[in-house]
Formats: sequence, C-alpha cells, structure tokens
Amino acid sequence: MTWVRTSKILVSCFLFVIFFHGYLSRPQPSLKCTSLDCKVNISCTVINLEYVDCNWTAPPMQEKNYTFHSLFKGQSSYHKCPEYLQEHKYNLGCRIPFERQDQRFDWFSTKLYMGGNRHINKNYTRLLERVKLNPPCNVSAEWNSKDELCVYWVNNVHKLNCVVNMVRYRRASDPWQIHNTGRSSLYCMSYASKVAVYTFQVRSNIDEACGPSKLWSDWSDPVQWGNHTAVEWQSVLAYVLGAILLIALAVLLCYCERIKVVFLPAVPDPSKNLQNLFQKYNGNVESWVHVSEELKEAFEPDYTDVACVVCDPNAPPGWDVPTEQPSS
Repeated sequence: MTWVRTSKILVSCFLFVIFFHGYLSRPQPSLKCTSLDCKVNISCTVINLEYVDCNWTAPPMQEKNYTFHSLFKGQSSYHKCPEYLQEHKYNLGCRIPFERQDQRFDWFSTKLYMGGNRHINKNYTRLLERVKLNPPCNVSAEWNSKDELCVYWVNNVHKLNCVVNMVRYRRASDPWQIHNTGRSSLYCMSYASKVAVYTFQVRSNIDEACGPSKLWSDWSDPVQWGNHTAVEWQSVLAYVLGAILLIALAVLLCYCERIKVVFLPAVPDPSKNLQNLFQKYNGNVESWVHVSEELKEAFEPDYTDVACVVCDPNAPPGWDVPTEQPSS
C-alpha cells in the first residue's frame, strides 16, 4: 500500500510540474498602451510599388528603441521588422519587402511595442491609397521641329500605364504654372520666348483607373532652359543705357539755357523791376525793357516832312502870325 500511495504522489507531482511549465511557457496576451507616452502616429507608405516604409516619430521615443511587427493579408502571424530605419542609433522606421506582388494593395496591420507587452497598432484597409512613386528622372528640355519648347522625362515604374504626371514651370522668377499631362511623358509649350529662362519640374501619381493614391511623388530636380548669356547681356545693356540717359539729362540741365527755362523757370520780382525803371533808367521804358538798337532804328522815320502853316482867320488883333520857314 505504501508503494502505491507513493507512486500516486509522484505521478501527481509530475503532472503538476508539466502543467505549471506549460502555463509559464504560454505566450502572455499583449496589453495595449494607454499612457500619453504611447500616443505615437504610425505612417506607412508603399514606395514606388517596391516595398513598404513605416515610420513613427515622437519626442518621448527618441530615448528608447521600440520593436515593430507587421502582418499582410494572407499571413498567419505578425512578423518582426526585417530592416529598421535608424537615426542616432534609435529605431524610427521599418522597411518591409513584399513577399508577393498582390500584397501591395491589400489589408495591412502594424504593431509597435513600447516595452514589455504594451503596444500600439494601426491598420490599413487598402495600401493602394498609400502608394508614393519616386520622382521622374532624366528631365530635359529642348526645342522641337514645330518651334515649341518641350520637356521630357522618364518614369521609373514597372506599370507605366498606371502613372499620371504633372508639370510645373515658370519663366524667370514668375509664379509657377501647373499642367496635368495625363499618362504622357512630355509637355510642349507654344509661343515660348527663346531668350527667357524657364524652370521645369515634374511629379507623378497613380491613375484613377488603377486605383488613385492620396500621395503624389516629390517634385523632380529643377531643370532650366534658356539663353543665360543673352539675358545677362540684356540686363547689363539696360543698366548702361539708363546710366547714359541720366548723365545726358544732367548735362542738359546744367548747360542748356533752353532746358533751364523749361525745367527751372526764373520767377521775376516785379518790385525790383519797377524800382530800376525810375532809379536806374530815369523812366526810359526803352532802356528798361532792353530794346535793341535795330528795333529802335526800325521805328525812326527816314524822310523829312514839309512844314504846314495853319492860320486862324478869327484871331484877335495883335496875334503874332508865324513866319513860314522854307523847307530844306
């Protein structure tokens, strides 16, 4: 009996040990983070239809390294981040490649563990709305045979039939002009100036027929076209002509009497002129107004009149009758 009782006790202890070990090794359920430090925004983007980039940034997270897990539709469990994006040795993002091509547009779930079993999660119902293409490359501009200024570029995407483009340009420092070019990879301008400087930039997005994305690519590097030398010479010539014109006006104002009269008329003082008439010229108006000698001689007679004697028959006695003088 003692042996049987001992055997039962040993079996019970063995079963208890197995059960307790299984309980401890069982993964504990993760707890959602509820503190203010865990309010972190997770943003995921499909980059150029090649991989998914998920980023998270918040001031409290700069001093900690968090772990990231993701789950595509069709996967049975969450996977750890295969490649972290770091800054100052801290994890601030994760890059997840596609295992299958159809994963690019389906449901996607993320979990960011804050330490221990706390985590925050974010789900995306459609990754297609989060596609961001790379900027177009090899942007160039030239004149075509129709005397138009055209800009060309290349979209580095496999499905070109799903890509739409937008061009913006400006002349010198004028405001930007924006035009949608659809699926075309060129844009031509009619009536463009051949001496002005133009700046072009292009960006891309997914066409609505393929499922529109909310994100446009970044603008491409700016490309300039124009005759820089001609523009510089025009500016220099304008400055030189302006300087010459100002110098010429200054010379005319200083040395030309007629220009002085027009632009700087002298206002006479009437009191001084009247004083000169009586004090300096003794009432001689001709001298006062500076009548020239030629004008004086023009008004003097050049002949002698015959004297005419006038007698009054009713003159009283003793009235002296003037004696007629012979004419010379």
